[in-house]
Amino acid sequence: MTQDSITRAIVDFAFASYARPLDGPRRDALTARIMDMLGCAIAASEDEEVRRVAVALGFTGESGPCTALRLGEGTVETAAFLNGMMVRFHDWNDTYVGKNGGHPSDIIAAALAAGEEGHRSGDEVLRAIAAGQHLMLDMCDGSNALVRGWDHATYVGIAATVAVGLLRGLDRAQFAHAISMMTASNNMLIARSAKVSAWRSLASPQALRNALFVTALAKADVSGPDPVFEGRLGFLEVVCGDLDLALDPARERSGDTHLKRFPAVFHAQAPCEIALEMRDELGAALLGQIDEIEVATHAFAIHWAGSIPALWEPENRETADHSIPFMVALALLRGQVHHHDIEAGIHDDAVRALTRRVRVVEDPAASAAWPKQAPARIAVMAGGRKFERALIAGKGHAARPLSHDQRADKLIDNATPVIGVQRAQAWAQRLAGFAELRDVTAALRP
Repeated sequence: MTQDSITRAIVDFAFASYARPLDGPRRDALTARIMDMLGCAIAASEDEEVRRVAVALGFTGESGPCTALRLGEGTVETAAFLNGMMVRFHDWNDTYVGKNGGHPSDIIAAALAAGEEGHRSGDEVLRAIAAGQHLMLDMCDGSNALVRGWDHATYVGIAATVAVGLLRGLDRAQFAHAISMMTASNNMLIARSAKVSAWRSLASPQALRNALFVTALAKADVSGPDPVFEGRLGFLEVVCGDLDLALDPARERSGDTHLKRFPAVFHAQAPCEIALEMRDELGAALLGQIDEIEVATHAFAIHWAGSIPALWEPENRETADHSIPFMVALALLRGQVHHHDIEAGIHDDAVRALTRRVRVVEDPAASAAWPKQAPARIAVMAGGRKFERALIAGKGHAARPLSHDQRADKLIDNATPVIGVQRAQAWAQRLAGFAELRDVTAALRP
């Protein structure tokens, strides 16, 4: 089949994982992540930029085998791309961090498209997602392409190829070729060293479209490079370095990713939650007398969300929601953190002025606890007094998981302004039974 031992291991793992029946906890964890990512997507479905991209792709919404949420019907590749864009638009879907980090639920948009195209059941789609997500988590644990400058979408592409290949019924040889083609062709630069751009929302969708493309080629018995991971100038040498993959299909990983309460970078979750609590403690009078704010957190958070000057003077939404200082100032002054608050905060002189008074420093204890926890501590000097609070992690982290009701509320809260509360609640109820759906189209049409 292939001389590449890593490709063989991925193929063997994927088929074994897909064959594993869903038990209750596994089904619930995967369903929660579908509800979460669709809740993120519908929050972006009315945005003008999403509509511009749809037009640019020639998407009319009038016909096709697959559904783009709230936009209509189209090709499988375009539906996956647009749904994936909406999921990533506010950086609100799940996160996982091992040696490498990323957003495993990015792959779900491709799985839904392939499932809808093939008239697959909810159970089949969930099992395919489980296999792809598990591979991505093992890749994040076993290697670090991020430190070499490669975007997490590099891993998303390989994981999505697993999910899509299973749903499209590739045989083992075809599956190996699909993995090989994706591994050779989908390596993306992180490109976020300063100002964050709209590409933040498009890198993973491009990987999803690539996954659908290479699986179609493989299904037609087109061959990929072999070996691709190992050997001279392979993926290990060029992209990720050492790769230690556990790939145990009996291991339960479906609930290992962290969900987010706020539409912001994962590293701002605990700081935002603390800031909202401190706002109540400070009261209106002292909020106007803040002299300085110190956010103490772990080194990884500072590197990605609290170090470069652009984060103190964000020019766009993508940079603002990746800024610990901005998000803390926003939470303190506005008293809520929703996606529309971020856009408003960029143009709010008071929020920008308070952002400049935020210092972000490393707490060695927090760095030692990371990533099992994601600690943060905030100290506010106001009116000659010092106020201080800390959390081991934001709500949604595996150390402080969201409850079932809180996860459902996120979906309903995001859907209600778009489709009304009754339809939002009915959609949440339908999605809660995703595993029982005979055709996943119903999940994409609230």
